[in-house]
Amino acid sequence: MIERLLLALEARLLPNSLYLKKQFKIKTGKVLNLKSPRSFSEKIQWLKLHNTNPLLTQIADKFEVKKYVERNVSEKYIIPTHSLYTSANQIKLSRLPEKFALKATHGSGWNQIHLNHDHINEKQIQEYFKKWLNKSYYTYSKEWAYKNIPPRVICEELFLREDNSFPEDFKIFCFSGKAKYIQVDHNRFGNHTRSIYSENWQKMPFSIGKKIHNQKVKPPLMLKEMIEISEKLSSPFPFIRIDLFNVGEVVKVGELTCYPGNGMERFSDPEWDLKLGDLLSLPSKL
Repeated sequence: MIERLLLALEARLLPNSLYLKKQFKIKTGKVLNLKSPRSFSEKIQWLKLHNTNPLLTQIADKFEVKKYVERNVSEKYIIPTHSLYTSANQIKLSRLPEKFALKATHGSGWNQIHLNHDHINEKQIQEYFKKWLNKSYYTYSKEWAYKNIPPRVICEELFLREDNSFPEDFKIFCFSGKAKYIQVDHNRFGNHTRSIYSENWQKMPFSIGKKIHNQKVKPPLMLKEMIEISEKLSSPFPFIRIDLFNVGEVVKVGELTCYPGNGMERFSDPEWDLKLGDLLSLPSKL
């Protein structure tokens, strides 16, 4: 409890740069260099502090990003919105689809995913989102893109395989509009592991934030198309990660991620933190 109170005070009272330096040391074990950042992780912190491109607010918003995707690639890549709520009390179980995801539009990880209505308590869902609708994701993360997003809850029907299993998650790291690496998340709701591949599907010898998945997996069927739309969506930014799903010949954009893992997930090999950092060119003028 005391630690939580101290964190809350620091998040609200410390200058953002000092707060990030403290959190960076705790999470990564390293000293954060903001004057001349070199690693990918350091440059993500720099972007949080200095890049205030208004487009970042739109693409971080889980509802508004769909308009960005439709405008820049095509409506067919959007997971349709079932409902949008400004109050948790508006969420009614009887009006939800059988399989659904509820997500707070102004944060990351503030989600509920259900494959059916069995054992779901409407009141608990409402209480869960009342909590998050009253919180700012920016306060603790300092991820600028989230600072001005209006707090809402979006409901989407789940995008699943034919056997009702969750498709693999492909996250394409794009630097100045060019796809360079693809993160694959395996068994996200169990023993979560990760693989990193190059854009031409060569398995890389490192992982970020999770243990390396031992086996090599086949590239997604629509990899070429996924890279093409990722490069279009990422072109205005020095770095963006495009998160996609592929089932058969259908591709859907899950979200656009400005600061993967808050820029504080550990690399299994620190050298790759520097190699990705070399690809991220920070703008001299913003």
